[in-house]
Amino acid sequence: MLAPILAFLAIAAQTSNGPFPVKAVLVKGNRILKSAQVVAAAGIQPGTSVRPADMDRAMQKLLSCGYFDRVSYRYEPRDQGYAIEWDVTEVTVFYPVAFEEMPLKAADAKVLLLQLDPLFGDKIPATQEVLKRYEDKLNETIKPATPEDRIRGQLASDDKGNLVALFRPRRTPPSIYQVDFKGNQLIRSEELRPIISAASTGVVFKEQDFRDILDIKIRPMYEARGRLKVSFPKITTVKADEIQGINLMVEVSEGEEYNLGEIRFEGESGRTEDWLRIGAFRQGVTANMGEVDEGRRKMEMAIKRNGYLDAKIESKRTINDERKTVDMDFTFIPGAKYTFDKLEIKGLDLISEPEVRKIWSMKKGASFNPDYPDFFLNKLREDGVFDNLGETKSKADVDRENRTVAVTLTFKGAPPKKDERKRSPF
Repeated sequence: MLAPILAFLAIAAQTSNGPFPVKAVLVKGNRILKSAQVVAAAGIQPGTSVRPADMDRAMQKLLSCGYFDRVSYRYEPRDQGYAIEWDVTEVTVFYPVAFEEMPLKAADAKVLLLQLDPLFGDKIPATQEVLKRYEDKLNETIKPATPEDRIRGQLASDDKGNLVALFRPRRTPPSIYQVDFKGNQLIRSEELRPIISAASTGVVFKEQDFRDILDIKIRPMYEARGRLKVSFPKITTVKADEIQGINLMVEVSEGEEYNLGEIRFEGESGRTEDWLRIGAFRQGVTANMGEVDEGRRKMEMAIKRNGYLDAKIESKRTINDERKTVDMDFTFIPGAKYTFDKLEIKGLDLISEPEVRKIWSMKKGASFNPDYPDFFLNKLREDGVFDNLGETKSKADVDRENRTVAVTLTFKGAPPKKDERKRSPF
């Protein structure tokens, strides 16, 4: 027992006069960062010898790097040396790293920053210290020609509205001025240009964002004509004359025409012929995918009218390149059934309200048809039940726990005509 005590006393005496050996380095309190990253950033590794002043400098280094709100350390004897334990509290929020309009590829920029800082990863804090250190390294490597080309790090929103730590040039990104098309024959450019211009003019140009616009606005125009494999292989950008913007030239590959093939239903309770009629599908002719989706919507509404308010129909297309057809599979997901509970009427007097309740035909406990309240109000107007019927509206309050629906009908009278002698019921 005497030998370990003497060894510890010898090491303890050494720490007051010179460096002491580090046998292990531990980290606690880290949530996102790995312990090895914290150890590497501090710069004190097992197998080295340090003085207490070195520990204080390492602590200040961690505190000033922008990744931590709090850092402390302690050490204790271990294996003829000392074990150091870092206790850290990381900055609360880390953000995904993003790069935009960089001369470097994103992968190369990440490698560069990891070489600079072992704490760098897919997510970083957006603190001033962190962003400044990384943008300085990127500018040192890129050597921008103008101040506008210098890289700036900032907290920004990505395409989906999520916050990211973004590194991009300081210059204002160009916006779209004009868009034109080439390679298109089936649909003339005169038809395509107004559609894409309305959706993209003045929008900051990011190729993926613009391709999303093409998919939303232009692709359906081709799919309505059976061109299910239309693509836009190349987008060329040219600086617009005398304005801060760019012109785009979109190359179109229209592809071949496909016909609507087999239509299959899964999870449905009716006959196939009935659903084909409800969806108004035209098999064997050019596949108009807009009409196909409208047919899906009609079938969905038919299910909802039977009380299945949460009903969904999922569709899947299978393209047969040999036969040049597209087969459709529809999966019915009806969900729970809802019933009518009660009717509330607002805006009618004591004489008119009972009359309306008599006409209302949906009974308590019946399957709730979401179209019926508005149909009912329109029918009252068409049949001239009231001489002075103004604004009307319906509201359905859905109780999803009990699977019931309460309906409120609101009536408002209109000013009587000058020659009107019959008294309004309002």
